[in-house]
Amino acid sequence: MIRNITQLVSLAIVLILIGTTGVEAHHSAVGFDKGNTVTVTGVVTRFVWRNPHMAINMDVTDESGETVLWKIEGPGTTVLSKQGFNRESLNVGDKITVVANPMKSGKPGGLLLAITLADGTKHATSEDYSATETAVAETRRVIPSLLDYVPPPAGETWQDREKKTRPAQLPMPGNDPRQTGPGALDPAHLAKDWPEAPFDLTGTWAFRGEQDWGQNYGVYEFKPHPKWTEKGQKIYDEYQQYAKSGRRYPEPTAQCYPAGMPRLMTRYGSLMMMQYPTAIFMVSRLNNEYRPIWLDGRQREPMASSDPNWNGESLGHWEGDTLVVETTGFTDENHLIQQGVFTGNQLKIIERIKVINDGNTMVTEYIMTDPEHWVGEWRHIKFRDRMVNADVREATCLPADNDLLPGM
Repeated sequence: MIRNITQLVSLAIVLILIGTTGVEAHHSAVGFDKGNTVTVTGVVTRFVWRNPHMAINMDVTDESGETVLWKIEGPGTTVLSKQGFNRESLNVGDKITVVANPMKSGKPGGLLLAITLADGTKHATSEDYSATETAVAETRRVIPSLLDYVPPPAGETWQDREKKTRPAQLPMPGNDPRQTGPGALDPAHLAKDWPEAPFDLTGTWAFRGEQDWGQNYGVYEFKPHPKWTEKGQKIYDEYQQYAKSGRRYPEPTAQCYPAGMPRLMTRYGSLMMMQYPTAIFMVSRLNNEYRPIWLDGRQREPMASSDPNWNGESLGHWEGDTLVVETTGFTDENHLIQQGVFTGNQLKIIERIKVINDGNTMVTEYIMTDPEHWVGEWRHIKFRDRMVNADVREATCLPADNDLLPGM
């Protein structure tokens, strides 16, 4: 199903971006004392249910009666989902008890091993650790950076190594209980008799800014504006005050928050797409953000177990020669649509996508609703044009680099 070398290389980029869900996959765990545990009880002040790590902040009363903020690092969302834990399991104000590997520095924090919720429900982050145990299981593995090197058996070939380290089952079954159906790229799933798509978006696409007609069409912004709610109007007025006085208004992407939808689709820089019968995968030049559109008829992720994010969850289907994509499941954390227009978890975006000009221009009608920030539907049409002799190169957002820019 991989049709050319560009698509093969592009797919590799996507797989790297998807990453893993293990607790040590992203941040180093060397700061934790894995030979000891600490048990603390406190009140939740913040709970973040998001990959690559769950995070819990809690107020704990110490022996002197002082309130101390403890920061607990947990695994990715997959791990505890297997036990029925989800984003609704914790709320600010809940009194909980956690067992954790403490910080080596002695600071109030740790790596989550087990948690007892306000209703008494217990969860553990691994099978080798029970929520009722008070000591680390001896089978807990040492992180690779702390392992002393031991030479492998003399004469061992890579074939020997592969055989002894081979998973018990191949292909490996997925480990996320929220995945109730096949993966979009499962070979057997791709091999099904899918209807032929009216068009193929595989390729690299440039945003048509229409710069010379900016006052008419808004360039990369959506204009005209809708009628703001009281909240939306307050935010926009504040932005105008900043802009007219020459000050930068808060811009989440300057702090390396994802641009998210719909800005992912309406920013300069190339956007690479790989289309399969089951999904369309996108990688943006804008900080290499990743977006899939699922086309295989899957059901939307239940709200309780979903991972709200800046690009949401996009489900697509074909209506004649038009691809219709409905996206919900957005975060309400620093999600900017355009300057002076923030949005939140009530945002819903419908895209109606066609191609014209012999398949070289993508026409997208955006229909956006967010009753928290504006009234009714906000509609606009944007264009992207196919590029050749162009690939998406790596782009990295570093707060330290952004601090070097003027006005920051």
